[in-house]
Amino acid sequence: MRLSRILLSTLVASHVLAASANVELLQTPAPQSAHATRNVITNLSPHAGGYLLTGERGLLLQWQPDGQWQQLQTPVSVGLTAIATLADGSAVAVGHDAAILRREASGEWHKAFDGYDLTRLQIAALERRQAELQEAVDNPAQDADMEELEFQLEETGFNLEDTQAELESGPNKPLLSIVAAAGERLFACGAYGTLLRSDDGGKHWELQSASLDNPDRFHLNALSRSDDGSLYVVGESGLGFVSRDNGDSWQAMDLPYDGSLFGIIAQPGSANLVAFGLQGHVLISRDGGENWQHQKIDAGASLLGGTIDAQGRVVLVGHGGIVASFPVAQPDAVTVRKHPSGAAFSAVAVQGEQLILAGQFGVTAWKMN
Repeated sequence: MRLSRILLSTLVASHVLAASANVELLQTPAPQSAHATRNVITNLSPHAGGYLLTGERGLLLQWQPDGQWQQLQTPVSVGLTAIATLADGSAVAVGHDAAILRREASGEWHKAFDGYDLTRLQIAALERRQAELQEAVDNPAQDADMEELEFQLEETGFNLEDTQAELESGPNKPLLSIVAAAGERLFACGAYGTLLRSDDGGKHWELQSASLDNPDRFHLNALSRSDDGSLYVVGESGLGFVSRDNGDSWQAMDLPYDGSLFGIIAQPGSANLVAFGLQGHVLISRDGGENWQHQKIDAGASLLGGTIDAQGRVVLVGHGGIVASFPVAQPDAVTVRKHPSGAAFSAVAVQGEQLILAGQFGVTAWKMN
């Protein structure tokens, strides 16, 4: 749920063009700024009575609702998009160029993974797939569709050549979301169908993209976890998947909207889910993703971030300063307000009678009524 989801296809295209010029940003610590809270903020995560904020140019902030804040030192200057905190107090952040940062509960942030690591994982996966297809072509089964096998082999070869070229041109795939599953397992997702898994709290990562039925490599924009342990991922073209076994397997969800979804959130202690995205489209499930209701918020602005509190109050934010709220049990009872800044907001949290809004112009507190 972040600002870098806005027109993701445009973001990815421009990022690819700039990749070779920005390679050094993976080795350059984030600049310190006296005005960091006014920079672009992409996401927020509850932490120690306040929030950890991610943002542009490697920005990580520890922010309190009373306005006190501290910029944390990070080893990269690429944009950071999301953060997850584990039960032991350690935290993992993800961002552009497939950067993954990690810190122990009381330690410093360090880079655990980046786009070069991702490219090498993708090359290895494509080489395995190429060998499997070549074996199937050389020794076809009796009912084999040779034309299809040869097409897949050729396509895999082209993809392998393109991916190998990325080792020279530089990383170009942003990671957009991260979620902590049970135990020390984490999942991160992003552009071109990228799905990564860690089983040791973010120290090491493996490619899991093939576990999703996503042959067109649609972008994966958001991950979420419900209190019962179910994991969810949504993306462009109405793409959505659920895992009921801590990410060991994933099943496609039948969503009643085929446009881009930028977020999915779960109500604490409930089976209620809300997914949201392009031009105000909202999907609501009351049974853990089995069935969905589709509606459109009249303002029509794209929705980029959201939260549901324990009482079932949904708050969604997005372009043009839009702040939409409704009870999850009464999705037609929508109240739409606009923040006077007109900013594009990427994330929101409820703190007492205030909303904590993060986005285009930084972070601010705003009274709910």
